[in-house]
Amino acid sequence: HGALVEMAVHTAAVLLCGLSPVLQPLRNLAFQPHCMQVSTQSPRALQHIPASCPNGHLCTVGECGLPMEMSRCPDCRVPIGGINHKPLQGFQLARNHEDRTQTGHILGGVQHRRTLGMSDRGVSPVAFVLLRLLTHLSMLLGASRDPQSLGRMIKPAVDDVVSFLQQHIQEDLAQLTRILGKSVDDTMNILHLVLSSLLQAPQQQPGQWLVQFDDVLSTKEKRNKWEDIVANTIIVPELKDLDKKLLKLNRQIQEDERVSSNPIVKIVYGDPAAFLSQLPGDSHIHHSKMWSCRKRVSVENLGHVVQQKNAKDTVPLLWKFLHKETELRLVKFLPEILALQRDLVRQFQNMAEVKHRSIREFLREPHSDVMRDLLERRVNVFLSVWNKLRSSLDTNGEIKLPKGYCDGELSLESRLEVLLPRRQGLGLCSTALASYLIGLHNDFVHSVNRHIKEDDRYLISPSEVADLHVISYEVERDLIPLILSNCQYSMEKGGETLQDFDLERIQQQVISKFLQGKPLITLTGIPTLVYRHDRNYEQLFSDVRNKLEQSPLPSSVMNMISGELQSYSDVCDALSLTEITLGFLAMAGENAEMLLTEYIEQVLQMGDQTNPHVLQALRRCQLRHSMALWQLLCAHKSEQLLRLGRDPFADVSPGYKEELTPELAKLLHTFLVHSRLETFLQELHEMIILKLRRVRAVEEFRPDWSLKESLLPYLYAKDSELAVELEDTFPDAILLSHAAGTWKAAALFRREHR
Repeated sequence: HGALVEMAVHTAAVLLCGLSPVLQPLRNLAFQPHCMQVSTQSPRALQHIPASCPNGHLCTVGECGLPMEMSRCPDCRVPIGGINHKPLQGFQLARNHEDRTQTGHILGGVQHRRTLGMSDRGVSPVAFVLLRLLTHLSMLLGASRDPQSLGRMIKPAVDDVVSFLQQHIQEDLAQLTRILGKSVDDTMNILHLVLSSLLQAPQQQPGQWLVQFDDVLSTKEKRNKWEDIVANTIIVPELKDLDKKLLKLNRQIQEDERVSSNPIVKIVYGDPAAFLSQLPGDSHIHHSKMWSCRKRVSVENLGHVVQQKNAKDTVPLLWKFLHKETELRLVKFLPEILALQRDLVRQFQNMAEVKHRSIREFLREPHSDVMRDLLERRVNVFLSVWNKLRSSLDTNGEIKLPKGYCDGELSLESRLEVLLPRRQGLGLCSTALASYLIGLHNDFVHSVNRHIKEDDRYLISPSEVADLHVISYEVERDLIPLILSNCQYSMEKGGETLQDFDLERIQQQVISKFLQGKPLITLTGIPTLVYRHDRNYEQLFSDVRNKLEQSPLPSSVMNMISGELQSYSDVCDALSLTEITLGFLAMAGENAEMLLTEYIEQVLQMGDQTNPHVLQALRRCQLRHSMALWQLLCAHKSEQLLRLGRDPFADVSPGYKEELTPELAKLLHTFLVHSRLETFLQELHEMIILKLRRVRAVEEFRPDWSLKESLLPYLYAKDSELAVELEDTFPDAILLSHAAGTWKAAALFRREHR
């Protein structure tokens, strides 16, 4: 605690007395936090360009970012890609990769930081941690003056700002100690040296600093420029000849009469023969330097050595490996994560939807002992890897995750959907994690192949990935012994033990033992879960029509089905049965005159698994009514949800959910009194489900368009009898933005007038 106070007091003194403009952002943090915002992360260039199919499902384009081959969307099977850099119609490439950096302090709790890698900004790890330490010390000073303003910068919010910042300062010191390979005392002395150099920093540089950053670091570019200036003009020069500077500083401490009388200082810094008279005077052994602790060898310290020796060009692969090592060590878990995804896809594929439940509740469900242990282990691996990579996934991932998905850590209390690999919703988390690990693996395989001049033809799909295919090593068991075996020690008379690393040999062994001979893993084939309601029903219906003729349901049959299927569960069972039937008919076809119940019981052999009451309700339907039956049941299900107080259009864009004004409601009521109400309900509902529920619907169907003009082409294409009636009498003032509200009002009108 005393050391922290010393650092804070020294920081305050420098900020109050220093005249250099580079101190102003820190000064604002310390003394005027209400006017300051700080960004703490930065994205890097994406390795794959995001794209989407005509229905809005996400995918990526590798290499140059323009399509060179055609494929099919994993979700809806429509054609995607292109030929000779020309995308197919409807296949959209992202036009801009906007900055996903959040503002403020977004590191979260200190436990999360211990699993993070170093920054991918242009400064060295030592300079980066020192910059972070200076920022945290300034924030600590600001928290003592204006805790409310300072607290608003921290995301997520914390209860005790001062304690939170103290923990981060301690973690900064611990990281700095590991990177430098010094003692805690030496590390703190280095900070004091940097603070002293900040006080002596020039007031202006020829490069006109004030043009390149402002006092509040208002943009990511200005923050990066400020960091670059402080690192390269103040911190890096101070770190040159660091050992000599520390030796000189320790000698000053030893000679300082205020502290040199302390026996501990004498033992640590002094000559034992000076105060232990019985020791031989000319001995080389009885000297404090002879018995001082060796530097602790660590991955972080080796990274600092590479940086100090300016060896980035000499050993580029080793530099890259050390820069990304904290993330690269997680690639070994990719086979487990892909296996978990495959198990979950097998279990949940083609279900109508997954019940809202936690991961813990899912694991408590009946499983065999072996399967439960396997699932628990794989789930814990997934959660651990996600929590370590979530910051990188938020800013650097190829798949852009919706805002807020990466804010908190995942646990067994999180929703099960985060584990289910999908192309939308919470399932994007699982897909994004697998994609990120594959991208990380492939990046290093590409780099090694370029370095040793081998080609990239060794490809496997995610379904083939096993432990032997991925970059895999244990830090303590594999990497540290490799570093130690290439470390030489030497000692001069009266001096400390010197340490030197054979960097080129370390690079060669890292390549040959961990990186070489690994295949590239394709992004095509990542396990993907598709719920039945996520199907491309337009394509499905087209396939069904090509196999057998379809016709509308007679009114008497519709009334009978609606009358007999009164409960929500019965409607869901009937709809599920109809969707299964449509799936088989789209592939195999059948006699259109066959009764639906006969097809289910005799052809599909599903009679024993089907609710008898549902089969009884569908007894008068033929296979030529399958699509009309789906339309009826789908609308009927939404009516039941409405009756239960739930939103039937939860996954439709809010742009289509504007409430009707009293004037528009009156106009709609006039239309409904004289309309074919059942047909209108079904057709409008089908358009909302098939057209407006798409991910990119608002780009294709603008909410400010007329609802009538949007629905009419849809009805004319189906040759619907409702088209003429709608064109003549439906209110022009009702817009597409009122689509959901219009359908709900019509459903309510029918319920009241039955």
